[in-house]
Amino acid sequence: MTQIIYNVVKAPVGWSLICDGVRIGGIYGTKEAALEAATVVASFSVRDGQGIQINVPEEPATAQGIVKEWPPKWNELLK
Repeated sequence: MTQIIYNVVKAPVGWSLICDGVRIGGIYGTKEAALEAATVVASFSVRDGQGIQINVPEEPATAQGIVKEWPPKWNELLK
C-alpha cells in the first residue's frame, strides 16, 4: 500500500496544496479552504485503497492572538 502526502503551504498570495512535491489545485484564500480541498482529493485516494497524510502548518502563538506574557497591570493586581 502506498501513502500519498498532501501539504498545505503558504503561497505568495494565499495558500496552496502540494501533493508529493507537485502543486495541485489553485490558490486558496485561507488555510482552511486549502485543507478542505486536500480532504476532498484525499478521499478519492482512500477509496482507491491508498494511505494518506495531510500536513497543515501550525501558526505561531502571536499570530493566534495568544499573549505569552501577562500585561504589567495584571502583575500589579496580584500583589
